[in-house]
Amino acid sequence: MTEAITQSGFFAWMMQMLRDIAETRTPFFDGIMSRVTVLGEEMAFIVIGLILFWCIDKRFGYRFLFMYVAGNFVNQLLKAIFMIPRPWVIDPDFKIVEAAREGASGWSFPSGHTQNALLLYGGLSRRVKKWWGYLIAALLIVLIGYSRMYLGVHTLLDVGVSLITGLLLIAFTEALFNRIGDGVKPFAIACAVLAALCIGLIIFAKKLPMSETYNDQVKGAFMLFGTTFGLLAGGVVEKRFIDFDPRSKWWVQIIKAVVGLALVLAIRVGLKKLLGLISQDASMDAIRYFAMSFFALGVYPLFFKLFRKRDKARE
Repeated sequence: MTEAITQSGFFAWMMQMLRDIAETRTPFFDGIMSRVTVLGEEMAFIVIGLILFWCIDKRFGYRFLFMYVAGNFVNQLLKAIFMIPRPWVIDPDFKIVEAAREGASGWSFPSGHTQNALLLYGGLSRRVKKWWGYLIAALLIVLIGYSRMYLGVHTLLDVGVSLITGLLLIAFTEALFNRIGDGVKPFAIACAVLAALCIGLIIFAKKLPMSETYNDQVKGAFMLFGTTFGLLAGGVVEKRFIDFDPRSKWWVQIIKAVVGLALVLAIRVGLKKLLGLISQDASMDAIRYFAMSFFALGVYPLFFKLFRKRDKARE
């Protein structure tokens, strides 16, 4: 299937499109697009998703976080099924913007950045439900999708299919939670099902033929399982022992967001180094992402009661 796709006339046309876009590159726009594409990375979803959960709307935050991990699962599954190489692998003479190479590991199809952008900004616009929210979301999604082609790391097929899967995932998430309800219990049930599917994805990924992208695929599957299981466990703990109220004074919200994100980032970076000393196996990434997710939902909110007490003391 992969060979049939990459040797088709349509794929040749898409590669020519990338070459034509590459002709328009300048150092200035290379820098702009390298920054635009970051808005579709994992960290953008972590930052916005956790701020939404901690400080704005906890119930919607559960729905939003599930949508991200469900989208990641679909993206990883499609990559493992089709195994379409990156454009520069198919055509070694094709040049990419080198700054984008590090963030373009694994298989090419579909585009994770583009799908993330649609889920992130499209999902937020669905909550805002204002014309300007839809407009800003659409502009960001189009820019991020185009940036992936400008940088040379994805084809039009990668980007286009990601837009479709992103729209379907938003519709699926809304339909699912409208049916089963918001809150931690429906979230836990949905995450439990997804965690089981992630185990299947790990088994499937490990059976793929060895290649330069094999490790990335297996690593991504373990990361996804750790994230999903961590969100499940953290959500249950939060509901059972914490049940915090996200509302607070504006200055408290800033402290909550800054301190929380700094701690999550410290876990993300620190555990990568620490666990790397123990083993280089992809299962270490499952532990790391479990710790990040569980801390964000089931541990850090414990401190919100302290913030609330100080907040009330100032009233």
